[in-house]
Amino acid sequence: MDDAKSVSTMSSSGTKRKRMSPGFYAVKAGKTPGVYYSWSDVLEQITGYKNAVHKKFNTLSEAEAFLNDDPNSGKGSTQKYYAVQSGRVPGVYTDWPSAQAQITGWKGVKHKRFDTRAEAEAFVAAGKGIAPMTGNSTNVKDNDLESEASLSDARKGCKVSDSVSKKQKKNDGSAVLILGDDLDKDVEPGTGLLPPDAEDGFDDRIILNPVDGTIEYKTEHQMNATKLQPTGEIKGPIIIYTDGSSRGNGKVGAVAGVGVYFGAGDDRNVSERLQGPRQTNQRAELTAIQRAVDIAPIDVDIEIYSDSKYGISCVTEWFKNWRRNGWKTASGKTVDNRDIIEPILERIDMRKLAKANTKFVWVRGHANDPGNEAADKLAVAGAQRSMGSVPAVDGEI
Repeated sequence: MDDAKSVSTMSSSGTKRKRMSPGFYAVKAGKTPGVYYSWSDVLEQITGYKNAVHKKFNTLSEAEAFLNDDPNSGKGSTQKYYAVQSGRVPGVYTDWPSAQAQITGWKGVKHKRFDTRAEAEAFVAAGKGIAPMTGNSTNVKDNDLESEASLSDARKGCKVSDSVSKKQKKNDGSAVLILGDDLDKDVEPGTGLLPPDAEDGFDDRIILNPVDGTIEYKTEHQMNATKLQPTGEIKGPIIIYTDGSSRGNGKVGAVAGVGVYFGAGDDRNVSERLQGPRQTNQRAELTAIQRAVDIAPIDVDIEIYSDSKYGISCVTEWFKNWRRNGWKTASGKTVDNRDIIEPILERIDMRKLAKANTKFVWVRGHANDPGNEAADKLAVAGAQRSMGSVPAVDGEI
């Protein structure tokens, strides 16, 4: 990576950056591909660049391996495999956010975490009644690696269509489909078996050649193209209430839940168990905010009402000094919950590029505010759910 070293170790102002932050951002497709140490530098490389590809890593070697297409990058002894047996795109994923994207809002989801890929593939295969595939297989592209829409397009009032996640794409092996399109490679386009994600009997892997009118398979570039869709007549601001709940907060055996309330009977309402071993109220509050900004349309103004002064302060004020200090507190300690705070800030930055405002409003908890009370009920219900039932929507609210 000698050719990218000067880019990787320089800030946007041209001065050498101290390596205080453990995050390494690999820009594989952008204005200047390379490894960067801050999200602001990454934004400079991908803003206005169509189909930008980037991913964050914990070590420099992993980031460089990603740029060099090293299939072993990011794989360690603590690697977990998330098997989605029933969801948008069943398969095996190597990170929770990618798996969560396949089950959020999907009815009758079935998923489980495993320590080995073989166990995960067997779990997915059990849902299809077939043996797990090995060797060369068709892959679903990791959410972190999906080609992103041009940010200039986002500024025009468009949002990324969820339908792109239904396409079968090739990736570094983070998610493996049980049934792939390899079965159709030896037959004429349009005459083979339909892929498992086909809708209305249509195979979206084929396209009509505009020159001679023949049917042919889409190229990898065409399959990876991101669709943009206008949000329609939705006008902001969208009012969202968030809340977190932790039974036994601060004690061994604590159980936390997340609640997001868009409105009565709204399918976007969320009631889910907080993921991870740290079941604290603060992490639940921040996760609820993260879920809200992720679910809301990227180009529509939103107002998030929360009774957590901590959560609001983290993403509106405190982060400014934390960033300057390399994510250290004034006393030199590592900032807690950075793994949740940074994705929220990145999403807010993307919303700004799409000309959408993100406003936070503090509301007193348990003060008979209908929206806050509804979010609280969703969070409490989420804490009571088993790990295998997330995410869930409280249909009674």
